[in-house]
Amino acid sequence: MIRRDFVPFLAALLLLPAAAPGSTPALASQPPAAKAALSNVTIDSARQQALRQQVNQFVVSVLAQPGNESLVRWNEPVCPLVAGLPRDFGEFILARISQAARAAGAPLAGRSCRANLFVIATPHPDLVLKKWLARDPQIETRHGIERMRSFLESSRPVRVWYNTVPSCAGVIASGSVAAAELNATMGASNPSGSLGPSFCQNTMDTQLSYGDVRSIYSAIVIVDAGKLQRVTIGQLADYVSLVGLVNVRPDSDREGAPTILRLFRDSSAPQALTPWDRALLYSLYNTNQSGKLQLLDMESVMVRRIAP
Repeated sequence: MIRRDFVPFLAALLLLPAAAPGSTPALASQPPAAKAALSNVTIDSARQQALRQQVNQFVVSVLAQPGNESLVRWNEPVCPLVAGLPRDFGEFILARISQAARAAGAPLAGRSCRANLFVIATPHPDLVLKKWLARDPQIETRHGIERMRSFLESSRPVRVWYNTVPSCAGVIASGSVAAAELNATMGASNPSGSLGPSFCQNTMDTQLSYGDVRSIYSAIVIVDAGKLQRVTIGQLADYVSLVGLVNVRPDSDREGAPTILRLFRDSSAPQALTPWDRALLYSLYNTNQSGKLQLLDMESVMVRRIAP
């Protein structure tokens, strides 16, 4: 135990003003620089907390997550195909999708690949979808009739349909429809193949992780060419890139977040992918998909990338 009469001596030795025995130095006794540093830390902490809350609202409102299942993402290499636009526009969109995938760390196929992400621009989207279903009737029952009806009857300028299957550690489960899909040809009468059983061996859910995860193995993006007034090709390309790589809820509320997803709702929508959009993409493909806390991990990654 330090004797009380040693307190003045120790304070002088450490070049600190002596405090009365049993008292606590007041903040006012600290140098101005120290007070400013503490103030800045408090402000930064409050800003980080506010940003995290905004990011949480954005992620929860945008991402589609079926009950008791992992978030969905591409685990097979993405091979985009664009149809219905002038060649220059189509190549521009392809380049932007590839750039977004590389920046996010999403798997991307090489130059020679079989298409699995179809971007189709047409003034007759309902007719195109009707013909698509006639060629691939199994797509209607695979995810439920009500969900398909909502997709078919939508009046949105851009609609997206994702085909997903269980996968094990990022590898498509054996016996799944994805195996047939990946081996099908564009001209096949049934490009999805037969509906075989999907399973992952020696996997089970725990409190912290999923035994298998959901993988996108193909997606179709239908662009209503008659509803693209005042939309630039750059905006369309980045919008398609985001919804093609992320399973987005079509009617979500973006809570005023700066995102290209506001393109068809807001006349002052961004001209390109925003830092929030890029952070969303990166966080989805760089966090543990099998972890049940992936959403929280994504939010932490996004906050660090938006405000490093």
